[in-house]
Amino acid sequence: MIKGKRKHTLMMAGLIASSILVISACSVVEQANQSLNYVSGATDYIEKVSNAGAELQELASGAVNNPEITTQVQEKIDQIQAEASEFSQLTAPVIGETIHANLVSYNNQLTEVVGQFENTLAEQGFTAENWEKTGIPELITNINGLKDPLSGLGIEAN
Repeated sequence: MIKGKRKHTLMMAGLIASSILVISACSVVEQANQSLNYVSGATDYIEKVSNAGAELQELASGAVNNPEITTQVQEKIDQIQAEASEFSQLTAPVIGETIHANLVSYNNQLTEVVGQFENTLAEQGFTAENWEKTGIPELITNINGLKDPLSGLGIEAN
């Protein structure tokens, strides 16, 4: 009778230990997937904002209070605002909190500056001088500078 109880206790302990291992493994896989999803989303954000910024810079080069350019600039501003809003919905994995904090800070600054530039655009039209005063190119450069550390998170998560 005692041998039966011990055998039963050992079987239960083994079952519990196996369950804990399976749950732990699932948690690790879930964390890795979360990291990869974040890296993918954040990288996508950086690329889209960088592309829109490059296009704005190109428009600034040829700006001479041209209403057509103002419309194109407004479209790019709307795109940047949409991307910034979408990015703010991402949740960073624990291993990416520092990079995410930097991205969020730049994202908030970019949103604010783009909003101010949008007001300037409505009041004065698009001029190269107004564009240069925005600081948007520098913010986009800063955001772009986080691409390499961000890609490292994807490697660490694997």
